[in-house]
Amino acid sequence: MNNFNRVFLFLAVMLSMVSMAKTQTPDTMSIAHSLIDSIVPPTPIQEDTITATHSQIVNDSIVKKAAEKEKRFSSLQNTTDKMEIRPWTPNPKYALISAIIPGGGQIYNRKYWKLPIVYGAFTACYYAITWNTRTFNEYRDAYRDFLSDDPITNNSWLAFAPYGAKAEDYAKYSQLKVTLKRGYDAFLRYRDMSYIITAGVYLLSILDAYVDAELYTFDISPDLTMRLTPDVQWQNITGKTVPAIGLNCNFTF
Repeated sequence: MNNFNRVFLFLAVMLSMVSMAKTQTPDTMSIAHSLIDSIVPPTPIQEDTITATHSQIVNDSIVKKAAEKEKRFSSLQNTTDKMEIRPWTPNPKYALISAIIPGGGQIYNRKYWKLPIVYGAFTACYYAITWNTRTFNEYRDAYRDFLSDDPITNNSWLAFAPYGAKAEDYAKYSQLKVTLKRGYDAFLRYRDMSYIITAGVYLLSILDAYVDAELYTFDISPDLTMRLTPDVQWQNITGKTVPAIGLNCNFTF
């Protein structure tokens, strides 16, 4: 195909397209325009509408949280009302275990006013043990040195000799041996008694804590009254019934 034929063919196609466009009916054009007019552009959302919607959402959320909080509070209050509030009472077992430490049982029983008594008693026992042990050791050493082979060198006994005594004159103080022996025996007994009393105070503090916890709920009524009333009883004496007048004493707890 040469160039002339190509140009002719192109012009023919163009003419046919123009003729088809001119032959379109008015109905077709009106339908197209109606379709275009029916397309409504979207309405823009106003800023006030967005703010109002957000505020409504926030208010709804606050109201919902307040309602849930009030519901939980009401449930907790109902549970508290149903619970039985019982006063605190000590357990004797725990009081006994706590009393292993001096004063621990009294602290567990909340009897704090007894602590000065307990610790005062232990302080006195400690002082007695310390004093008697130290004095016993002094008498023991003096008595041992006085009876040793060399009382002149081992002269701790001079602390119990008269003022101004010399170790070389120990033979003049034969009576001192009796004094030292008496002091040795006495303070040995005092020392041992101090240990026994300390053990007794310790056991007494344990017993006090246990009994206090055991009798914590014991009802002691303050209404303790005594009433005296005359009483007449009939007694059979030597086959005869005679009245016996007496006094009836009633205690009310």
